[in-house]
Amino acid sequence: MGKEARMVFLDFSKAFDKVWHKGLLYKLKSLGVKDPLLSWFCSYLSDRKQRVVIEGQCSSWLSVEAGVPQGSVLGPLLFLIYINDISSNIVSDCFLYADDTSLLEIVDNLSSFDSRLNEDLNSINQWCMEWLMELNPT
Repeated sequence: MGKEARMVFLDFSKAFDKVWHKGLLYKLKSLGVKDPLLSWFCSYLSDRKQRVVIEGQCSSWLSVEAGVPQGSVLGPLLFLIYINDISSNIVSDCFLYADDTSLLEIVDNLSSFDSRLNEDLNSINQWCMEWLMELNPT
């Protein structure tokens, strides 16, 4: 009795488009992925191009320097591998679902203004700077 739940909902800005390829390959390697599979992932992410077609008009091709292929089977899996360690320095309960992250803290003292959530948000902000991701401000 007398407990309070505090929750923060976070959303990455252009989540699937911002995955840093070198960072993802580093994380795959640290998870034990070795050649030839690691080389295959490198090839899968390299030399990608995209363009926009509107009413039959095509833009110029542009190189894709970051992101995982959307609409692919591997895209969501690679994204989850990329963000999986975001909770490694988090004290609050952390819930990941696709590109949404939630932090939950149960507080015993309702008048307590000290919150681990602020520390956890600072940790997540540091993680985002290190791994070139960005959170939506609202």
